[in-house]
Amino acid sequence: MAARKKKAKSVRPRFTNSREFEALSDEEKDRIVSSYDRKVPLSETRPLTASERAEFEQFRRKAGRPRIGQGAKVVAVTLEKGFLERVDAYARKHEMKRAELITKGLRIVMGENRPA
Repeated sequence: MAARKKKAKSVRPRFTNSREFEALSDEEKDRIVSSYDRKVPLSETRPLTASERAEFEQFRRKAGRPRIGQGAKVVAVTLEKGFLERVDAYARKHEMKRAELITKGLRIVMGENRPA
């Protein structure tokens, strides 16, 4: 029977919150951060366990933009290039996203008075 490899003990400390990390000296923080800045050899990896895979899939499903209302749908709309440049400039000037500006405009045209 082949001898089992001992799992290498991590030299990276575990933190339960960000305050514990922030309490370290700048040198200690730099040492810890630099330990993550390396190419990980394949020999140090392993497949996810069933529970880890389930946890990852649950996270992956929740990742991304938060759902608002019934969610969002991407719609391709053709606009003249010069007009689109003016739309984008207006949105930037008013600190809005393009989609937010278009949504507000459509609500006005449709007579909906609720905020976006």
